[in-house]
Amino acid sequence: MSLANSILNSPTRLFLICTALLLILYTWRSPFRSTQPPPTGFIPNKLYEPKAQYCTDNVADETPKIFENPKAPAFPGFKSSAHGLPSAAYNPYPEYSSRAWHKRWRGTHIPCMGPRGVVVNGHADDIVFAHRYTSKGFHQHATAQQQPDFYADQDEEYFTDGSSYAAPKPIIGSYHETGLESDFCFDRHARYDPYGYDEGEGGKDGLKLRSAKVDWDNVNWGALQNDCFVKNGERYEPYNRTGVATTFWLPKPQDIEDVDKTLVFPPDGVSSGKSFFKRKASHKSYKQRQAVVLRTWDGNEWTVDTMQYVRSYIMELALHSGVEYEVIVLVEVKDDKKKIIEDPKVYKEVLEKSVPDEFADLALLFNNQLLDKWYPKTGKHGRGSQAGHMHQPMQLLSLLRPDIDHFWQLELDVRYTGHHYHLLETISAWSDAQPRKHQWERASHFYVPAVHGTWTSFTQRIANTTADDGGIWGADPTEGIAPIGPDPPTDTPEKDNYEWGVGEEADLVNLAPIFDATDSKFPAAATKDNYPGGKSVPARATATTAMQRYSKRLLRAMHHGQATSGFHMLPEMYAASTALHHGLKVVVFPLPVYLDFARSPKWVEKAFNEGDGARVSERPFKYEAEWRRMTFWAALDQVTVFSDELYKRFLGYVSVSPLFLGVWGVCPWRDG
Repeated sequence: MSLANSILNSPTRLFLICTALLLILYTWRSPFRSTQPPPTGFIPNKLYEPKAQYCTDNVADETPKIFENPKAPAFPGFKSSAHGLPSAAYNPYPEYSSRAWHKRWRGTHIPCMGPRGVVVNGHADDIVFAHRYTSKGFHQHATAQQQPDFYADQDEEYFTDGSSYAAPKPIIGSYHETGLESDFCFDRHARYDPYGYDEGEGGKDGLKLRSAKVDWDNVNWGALQNDCFVKNGERYEPYNRTGVATTFWLPKPQDIEDVDKTLVFPPDGVSSGKSFFKRKASHKSYKQRQAVVLRTWDGNEWTVDTMQYVRSYIMELALHSGVEYEVIVLVEVKDDKKKIIEDPKVYKEVLEKSVPDEFADLALLFNNQLLDKWYPKTGKHGRGSQAGHMHQPMQLLSLLRPDIDHFWQLELDVRYTGHHYHLLETISAWSDAQPRKHQWERASHFYVPAVHGTWTSFTQRIANTTADDGGIWGADPTEGIAPIGPDPPTDTPEKDNYEWGVGEEADLVNLAPIFDATDSKFPAAATKDNYPGGKSVPARATATTAMQRYSKRLLRAMHHGQATSGFHMLPEMYAASTALHHGLKVVVFPLPVYLDFARSPKWVEKAFNEGDGARVSERPFKYEAEWRRMTFWAALDQVTVFSDELYKRFLGYVSVSPLFLGVWGVCPWRDG
């Protein structure tokens, strides 16, 4: 026996194999390698990930198929730069100067100043550009009713220059049924150049810069947003801010004694199904204001990508619209020893270290000490983790900012590659149009167009599978809670022709189903502390993180329940359950969602809607592998998931992980 054979048949062989595996795991642990120097900016200096490899314009002729599912289609690859495609300014805003707009709304829209020292409306450097495409064949001659999303395999999309590509349709949710536009796309330059993406000499890709450079260190977004609001003040309901607090405060005895006065009750007559339309049509209306609240913490690392993305929120939602949306950065300070609420000097010092200067005037700080003082009866559930008090700072924000009617809560690391204003306005309009009848039953399902057909068909399907009693109608009676929502206009839902609630703003808008948590396998579903009814209290939960839109009315009801009675549930349960107990309007928006593997629509409907589709899966992590490979889901650990990987590719970065080389080892497209 040779020496080589002796080694291979000895314990040395096992040692060598184990060593090789450890080296592979170590390489996988850090799958992104840097080839570019870190840019200057807020500490620490990094673009997206600590270790990343920039994707050049080298184009792969073929893309290997996915290892995990050989039957899945290959990732599409563009063989030409997106810069070579025709593009045009993307403008989702209403015609503010039109007669129709002035007939409906009070005041006048006044253009606002942007970071380049000129008004943003109509200024090419401050507008995003989109690549438009048209449909031929099936779409060209079809009516709206003839082209639902489930004919994806019959569609072929064309850019306006005639080049074609495969345009997949979402497996869950819909563009067509919600009104979201899908006839355009952005590359990373068109999307982020106005916000500082490509400001090197000649640009990252050696192309001419589209947007003029900005000295971002000298931009004050808070001042720009506030000046814009002052100019457009006549459009909104008057509110005297003189002497009003601008930061959170510790509660005074009067705050606790007057907690009942914080509740918001509906105006008279809202039980009528048509009352909202009549009330809006009778006179000019003030535009309701919404806040987009970005959640972060004092130790968060503000990457350059994060800063560009936050700029896009402010420009698209606030400055272009006349501050119909106000952007707020909500920062949790982890160290309770820092007396940020009591000492303005400490507050300022922490703020300067936690948030880049350009966003400092948008930020609000809070800590556990503040929440403990306001909500002593809830106990210290999950103290030290955001999950334990996800909603409490939002509840306090509704007290601090009574001039805002709705609050979007978004994590700072969420990414949407479309236009923010178009998305949120579409969600608002679609949600307003939804009736209350069977709202909870519809909310408990994923909408799979290829199985359910149109939204009207889906609505009828839910009605056919709802219990004989017609489902929940108004508030679900709960011991110890006096509902603040309106009474139903009829004694049973059967007598309502899907009219009640149409035209009414939703109190809770979620982007994923809300299901019955009672007796479910949802983690901590039995956690219903301090409710008189104990574990028998009806409850609802969402399987996703709490990225939702709340009305001021809902947040005040949640505040009241915790301040007076110490109600406590998981954050995934508390908002939806409070809406259930008070009879408030709830809508789940069917956000278009993609999967990165080949599954039939029937399998998706059966898996995610739990068997016969009578209800959404009550055990969200039952299909954890599938959840993690959706374009809308939370990254539960450091393993890269589909949505995260797609966004890195959108920015021009490529994973070099051994486990992903089969699909992500080459650049799928040259530019964007």
